[in-house]
Amino acid sequence: MRQTLRRRFILFAMSAVTVLLAVLVGAIAGLSWVVLDSQADALLHSLARGQGQPTPPEPPPPRPFAPPVSPDAMQSLRFFTVRTSPQGHVLEVDLDHISSVTPDQAAAYAGQAAQPSGRIEGYKYEVRQLGGDRLTVFLDVSRQQGTFVMVLSLSSAMALVCWLGSLALVALFSRRAVRPILAGLEKQKQFITNAGHELKTPLAIIQSSNDAAAMIYGETKYNRSIRQQAQRLNGLMTELLTLARLEEAASLPTERVDVSQAFWALLPGYEEQARGRGLSIRPDIQPGVVLSVHKTSFLQLVSTLLDNGVKYTPEGGAILFSIKSQAGHVWVVEENPCALPQPQDPEQLFERFYRGDPARTQQGGVLGFGIGLSAARTIAEALGGRLTAEYPQAGRIRFTARF
Repeated sequence: MRQTLRRRFILFAMSAVTVLLAVLVGAIAGLSWVVLDSQADALLHSLARGQGQPTPPEPPPPRPFAPPVSPDAMQSLRFFTVRTSPQGHVLEVDLDHISSVTPDQAAAYAGQAAQPSGRIEGYKYEVRQLGGDRLTVFLDVSRQQGTFVMVLSLSSAMALVCWLGSLALVALFSRRAVRPILAGLEKQKQFITNAGHELKTPLAIIQSSNDAAAMIYGETKYNRSIRQQAQRLNGLMTELLTLARLEEAASLPTERVDVSQAFWALLPGYEEQARGRGLSIRPDIQPGVVLSVHKTSFLQLVSTLLDNGVKYTPEGGAILFSIKSQAGHVWVVEENPCALPQPQDPEQLFERFYRGDPARTQQGGVLGFGIGLSAARTIAEALGGRLTAEYPQAGRIRFTARF
């Protein structure tokens, strides 16, 4: 329990840190890209306005993190211009401010510039009409792209360092963080254990006194009611003690169990209960399914699923139960129709003391306490498996345990 709680705490904390750092890195990278791109647009527009001459740009509207461009910065720009006739013939190519582009490449870029402005490979361009001619200015933005990559790399590296540091701190302080939770859980389990043992003696006295009164004075409806409620209270304490014992156990001893054979030995008792309520159980058990489990706990899981089906299946319904080995796993599936209203999220069925009856009234005295499915999931996890619930169709519920 301690290690499981620590792992969940670390996972939750690091998930939050990861999301925070990812948002932070994304915001920094996005802001730097917007600033660099808008700055490149201002420089390109200035070059186009000056017909290919590095004139100072017009004063831009104030933007955060975007300082104005100095004349020296304008002189260091890498750009070239291509002037074409209305028929598309190249009239002039100016490569004085760049050395990595040939006249043929410049003409080819100008032929691709179909829009008033845009981007071609590592260049941004803007088209300006000069009389009948067409002047296309290309600005090399590889520096801006390099700056963006550098900012993204540095912020990602710093985020990784912060993530590792956070992981170390969370792992270091996780013991202290979960200690109050563990103490509360331990007190809760201790209370359940003590209360269970303390209640067993008076319950036994009540039951024996009620049986004696029935023998002396005859069976009455009051004797039957006392017996029924005492049995229910005894069942509640048994389930609570079982749940507390499972949560305290670090590991359960396992043995190779023929779970198919174990199911057939368990079935007759539940078939009798089902017949008493006008129900039927339809087993589909693959023979010879062997599983390394704690036998008593596994049978308790199967019993809980069968008992839950018998309690909540409406009269005349059929309970489907299957055990199969498939794809390297053992699947235990129980499915039945259900008359009680079900929660939208079937995970609520595994909450302690949850019951589908909103009035929390008994139906024929068979309604449970809302602990059985919670205990069943705890058993499945203790055995290295997983128990889930789903609604395959309206009015039906299916429980699947995978080992």
